[in-house]
Amino acid sequence: MNKKTTEPEVEVLGLPSKSEMEELKQEMRTAQRNAWLKKNQNSLLLAVGVLFVGLIAAGMLVEHNRSQQEAAATLYQQAVNESDASKKKTLFESVASEFDASSYGAMAEMQLITVDSLHAQAHLKALNENSSAMDEWKWQARLDMAALKIEQGDADAAHVLLEAFVGKQYQQLRYFLQAEITKKSADKKVLLQKALDAVAPDQQLKQRIEKQLALFAS
Repeated sequence: MNKKTTEPEVEVLGLPSKSEMEELKQEMRTAQRNAWLKKNQNSLLLAVGVLFVGLIAAGMLVEHNRSQQEAAATLYQQAVNESDASKKKTLFESVASEFDASSYGAMAEMQLITVDSLHAQAHLKALNENSSAMDEWKWQARLDMAALKIEQGDADAAHVLLEAFVGKQYQQLRYFLQAEITKKSADKKVLLQKALDAVAPDQQLKQRIEKQLALFAS
């Protein structure tokens, strides 16, 4: 039997070994990375600068908003504690004017409805349009505006206000006011019954509704 002979590996002179090839590749990658960094150095510095400025601006905005809230809270509390009616009105007007887009501005408008009753309608409108006001505040303001319009004899304006959505806690008053401006007896009775069946947070209003419904039964 012939034995297979293994020829010895012949080393090719002049060519790098496998380990040397890996080292060359690594050096090439490093050189390419360094070249890219050098080429884009200005762009990278600009990006870092923009990021740094953005972080500073964001921090300043947060600090500004915090200081604004504190200033609004201080002025509002000062107005609440003021015993002189004229000064109280002036302070609430300052809060409503200087911090109109904040919840404190909305609360100041609510206070002014009572403190400055001669301009209650304007304050109700401002409260209803304040983006920081809670929905409940807006619903009550809208119903109060409708009640004022009814007192002024402007049933059409009241009707438009009463068509808008309100939460279930405000449906009792909404139906009652709708009944106030409804001319047909049958429709008025239906609305009064809806008001009676609605959630009744105002017991005095509920008694008024019951008395008016009783008139239809007699």
